[in-house]
Amino acid sequence: MAPHLLQRSLDELISKEAIHTVLQPIVDLSRNRALGYEALTRGAPGHLLQRPDLMFQAAHQFDRIPDLEILCIRSAIRHFSRQQSDGLLFINICPQSLLNYAEEISELTERLAHNGLQPTDVVLEISERFPIENTGQFLTLIGHLKELGYGIAIDDLGSGYSGLKLWSEIRPDYVKIDRHFIDRIDQDTVKQAFVSSVVHLCEQLQCEVIAEGIETQGELNLIRSMGIHIGQGYLLGKPQSKAEFQTPEHGLSLTSPVHANGVEQPIVNLCQPLETIAASLPMREVDELFRDNPLLMSLPVLEEERPVGLLHRRKLLELFAQPYGRALFERKTVGHFMQQNPLIVDCAMTLEAVSKVLTDDDDEDLRQHLIVTCEGRYQGVVNSKDLLKHITDSQIQKARYANPLTLLPGNVPIDEHIEQLLRQQSHFYLLYLDLNHFKPYNDQYGYRQGDAVLRWLGRLLQQHSSALNFVGHIGGDDFVLISQEADFYPLCEQLLQAFNQQCSEFHRNDDWSRGYLNAHDRSGQLSRIPLLGLAIGVVPSTLIENQDPQSLAQLAAQAKQQAKQKTGSGWHCLGQEMQPILPVAIKAAGH
Repeated sequence: MAPHLLQRSLDELISKEAIHTVLQPIVDLSRNRALGYEALTRGAPGHLLQRPDLMFQAAHQFDRIPDLEILCIRSAIRHFSRQQSDGLLFINICPQSLLNYAEEISELTERLAHNGLQPTDVVLEISERFPIENTGQFLTLIGHLKELGYGIAIDDLGSGYSGLKLWSEIRPDYVKIDRHFIDRIDQDTVKQAFVSSVVHLCEQLQCEVIAEGIETQGELNLIRSMGIHIGQGYLLGKPQSKAEFQTPEHGLSLTSPVHANGVEQPIVNLCQPLETIAASLPMREVDELFRDNPLLMSLPVLEEERPVGLLHRRKLLELFAQPYGRALFERKTVGHFMQQNPLIVDCAMTLEAVSKVLTDDDDEDLRQHLIVTCEGRYQGVVNSKDLLKHITDSQIQKARYANPLTLLPGNVPIDEHIEQLLRQQSHFYLLYLDLNHFKPYNDQYGYRQGDAVLRWLGRLLQQHSSALNFVGHIGGDDFVLISQEADFYPLCEQLLQAFNQQCSEFHRNDDWSRGYLNAHDRSGQLSRIPLLGLAIGVVPSTLIENQDPQSLAQLAAQAKQQAKQKTGSGWHCLGQEMQPILPVAIKAAGH
């Protein structure tokens, strides 16, 4: 876009105040309620700068960030005051804009009062994505704001210029960890180590941690286990006009998540208690502990309930076996000889994730015990041999009952997963998926191409599944997806859209452009056979009578037949009216 057009659009947006505010809940996970709401700005519908990223990029390009942010603040205060919410209002502002606004702080306070708010209702989020040009003046201003009662938060920690220096000087009330470190944190030990250090520092500096960008149940489980009790993200609530937060009745668990079996279960399930020692304990007393328990191979070393090392029996034997070893070392303390970098894993990490960490490490000592913590505090240990044996057994079991074509779980693990959810009385949706017109397609294109379609569909289901979903392959062209999401509708729409967009790759160009196959029907007559489609029958677990898995199978068959009534791709949920079908030909045309 030409710069002058972009600048003109920005000037128009600011001068006409063509923006509006939406609010995203910041959730107190321990109390299942909204601590407050972050004010987010959107451009007027249809405006060239409707998207906030484009709006602020343009403001940065033409040095209008302060003007735009002041406009956003005024809109946020006005909009939030109308909501009559008991929560806090979180407002974003960059350091330079705050300095430019310094002379108008009294005007800000007056504006709050005019709208029925006061400084104690507001938290100013200072993003560290931007440099601070005058640190002394900025810190003076922050001190003044605190005296007036404003809360202060550091936003996007770990993403920008200032980092720990800004944190130590501002002493904020809240620290918001950048979403980069929360994204798939349950699968990344490096991110876990970073976040764990932030949590520990916050405990020392007496400020609260807020995890941004929580989008999966696995991320939520992990950050809660690390001691983070405030979160924000699409899993907890999307930006909307009203200041509302409702704990989902089903699907999302803020208190006791349902864990999967096998390698997806948390490591804490294998955790065993083991006697611990202090780093100040003399080696003579440690020797007595090992003598009293010949099966004891190592001892965790703790300081204030937090693990700091491991002392191995082998190490003690090596020391005492040296000439005059006992006399030289028995009065020395454990801290001199312990392994100072033991493998410490969080209780919410899956067995598969821990196994990867273990096998990637070259330290021989790490193949004895792993230390398990919860919120940084010692829980127990896991013998690495037991861990690897458990994973091996799980993989063998999984392979035994997997579908040989797609390698997805087959009927036995599907039934086990459903029965587990029913026992725990967890709400879920069963999606029964079936390919329309697959047999004539298979006859026309050959079984190898048909198998390729089935493998592709299996991958498609996995790609669009979160930690709350279980994908299985019943056999043939029948698949199931068991979802504990709060709402199945977006999932069905995403699956159908992806299916229709990619389905053309498995048809010849002439068939796809024509919109049907020329093939013989069962009577041998040449007919027009519709292209492949995807039918999804949906059954809410609330319809299952007496928690009976057999009734679920019957309901799933009914839902699938309803979805297959029309040509094309579509879904039907029992208990709801028939959903519209998305014809393949329409999607192929790009409409």
